[in-house]
Amino acid sequence: MHLSIKISRLSNLLFFTQKTDGDNLIKFDLQKYLSDEKFNLSFYGKSEDKIWGQIEKIIGKENAKETRKSIVSLNPAFTLYWRKASKHLLLWRQYFQNNQSLFQQVIPKLEKLSGIRHFIISKTPIYLISDPISNDNNKEINAWFSWTPKESFIVVEIPLDLRVPNNFFPLAVLTHEFFHLMLRKNKNLFLKITEITKENDKLFTRLAEGMPNRIFLEELLISSFVPEGYLSEKYFNTKVIFRTSKPKDLLRWRKFVASKFYQTAKEYINNTRQIDENYFKDLIEVIKQNVK
Repeated sequence: MHLSIKISRLSNLLFFTQKTDGDNLIKFDLQKYLSDEKFNLSFYGKSEDKIWGQIEKIIGKENAKETRKSIVSLNPAFTLYWRKASKHLLLWRQYFQNNQSLFQQVIPKLEKLSGIRHFIISKTPIYLISDPISNDNNKEINAWFSWTPKESFIVVEIPLDLRVPNNFFPLAVLTHEFFHLMLRKNKNLFLKITEITKENDKLFTRLAEGMPNRIFLEELLISSFVPEGYLSEKYFNTKVIFRTSKPKDLLRWRKFVASKFYQTAKEYINNTRQIDENYFKDLIEVIKQNVK
């Protein structure tokens, strides 16, 4: 098992285009496509031909042609940026590759929790993307996943000025995204999450603040283990912060649930138990008891 880490110049150029304000974005009204989720997901593929082929399917041949012209016109500015960014991403790729043996120790634990077997991590591409925007709210990597029954991938957005750390927290973040994909391999478990959010629709609609209710619950479930929870402490040497104040947003909910479920998560991990009805029952109870 190895991590399939990709550094695509075109994917980074498309992301750079999305993040950059300028006259080039106004041409052909490119912004109307950059706000489309399916269009953005098409930025990631195994080859440039595949990426442009995906874009063409979404917006049509002529629109794809004009979009390509608008994006290519940004190439000179991006070339200067890419000289530094590509070297930076190579350092991050080396970080993940150097620590993949530690990551591989965690995969069997996730398989047990998810109730699946033989998840092959090398089949999931991990795209490293340089984020040109630097501010006080952008001090960590941002990772997310895309899943369909036929294809899935993970994107790791890395601020250009973020140094490779001397800790394993980025591995914990990557583990969190792989956990999402593993849950989808167990149809019964995945359907259970959907069922619970439907049964508690008003509760999660209130808490999710526009996020799909199922995803909100899934985030809390996974965060009870990683990166905020016991699994991270055991394998990635992070610390679980115990909290008593009631949470106000998703990030605080994730940390709050991780602290409340520290002992429960520890029991499930160390006794190789699958996430079950009791785990969900306790999770919902904790949420209901701490809603403001």
